[in-house]
Amino acid sequence: MISMESKVFDLLVLCMFAAFLIAIVSTYNSFIEKKRSLQLMEILIGILEADDPNLDGHSLHVHNLCMAIYEFLPYSYRLKVRQRDLHYASLLLDIGKLAIPREIVGHSGKLGQSQWEIMKKHPDFGVEILDDIDGFPKVKEYILYHHERIDGNGYHQLTGDQIPLGAKIIAVADTYSAITMNRSYRATLPYAAAVSELKLAAGKQLDEYLVKVFCNIPMNKIDECLEDVRRKMDRFSYEGKD
Repeated sequence: MISMESKVFDLLVLCMFAAFLIAIVSTYNSFIEKKRSLQLMEILIGILEADDPNLDGHSLHVHNLCMAIYEFLPYSYRLKVRQRDLHYASLLLDIGKLAIPREIVGHSGKLGQSQWEIMKKHPDFGVEILDDIDGFPKVKEYILYHHERIDGNGYHQLTGDQIPLGAKIIAVADTYSAITMNRSYRATLPYAAAVSELKLAAGKQLDEYLVKVFCNIPMNKIDECLEDVRRKMDRFSYEGKD
């Protein structure tokens, strides 16, 4: 059970984030302000994830990887997903974890069954947090279904074409990020091993075509996605600083 002090702190963080989010969304439809609002969103996400060994820029990494995948998609696929929706959904994919007790989110070992059932609700919590914001239907949809599996064994049991394309893109990026970024509960995998894992998951967990697209992205471009996150997170982390 978390302490009352911890609950109050989490509530304050959530309220502050919601206030900033509303301000950002007010510029969502403005072409001139789009880049600025996304930059502010990156800063907020970075601050929230700083110094947490099980997050530590994960959302920023997923965002960068999603943009790389989008860049390499054929035009027919790009027509089905607005880049702007993918921008916001990939940055906010784990916003629902703000509603998960911190001892679960930061757990260093394997979660127990009851803890795992709570963790699995984070996409739903994310949609609830964004519920009153107009103009985000696709963003909410992608967040809600980013843990679906092609074989139907995901959080909401959607299968194949029932899963929105944007959510499938995020799932590929999220999976790669999860197995290549540092985690307190397991060792990371290098690029070649991680790509092999994606290929094994293709057609079962992940969309087979999107995995193929990902694997055709030059390795240096994939590496740059993480290097960019490390540079940004260095600005947000105060661990070891005076």
